[in-house]
Amino acid sequence: MNSKKSQIEVVSLPWSDGLLTANLWNVGEKTVVGVPELGLHCYGKSQSEAVLRLFSSLLKYYRQLKSFKSRLSDRALIHLELLTHWVHGIEQRMSATETKPVVLTNTKARR
Repeated sequence: MNSKKSQIEVVSLPWSDGLLTANLWNVGEKTVVGVPELGLHCYGKSQSEAVLRLFSSLLKYYRQLKSFKSRLSDRALIHLELLTHWVHGIEQRMSATETKPVVLTNTKARR
């Protein structure tokens, strides 16, 4: 078994304004990525698989925290605050900017 461990690389968490960071490293054949502020880690056979799993886990964790907000500990409330800020950043970047309406015509429908 290959237990070779690589250096930890600090990478930017997509759509984060710096409140959340991500650490990335390899252990053997696996890539591990984690958010130290939340104590959450995911792994995958490749970097893209690990990052996708982390992204999915962060969104799932956010939904769970939001659903049980009235029963959360102080630590979990801090996690919810961090994730709420992160999710709102994603929503802002994904929302359409105000532009002039574009009229599209379907030329095949006129035949």
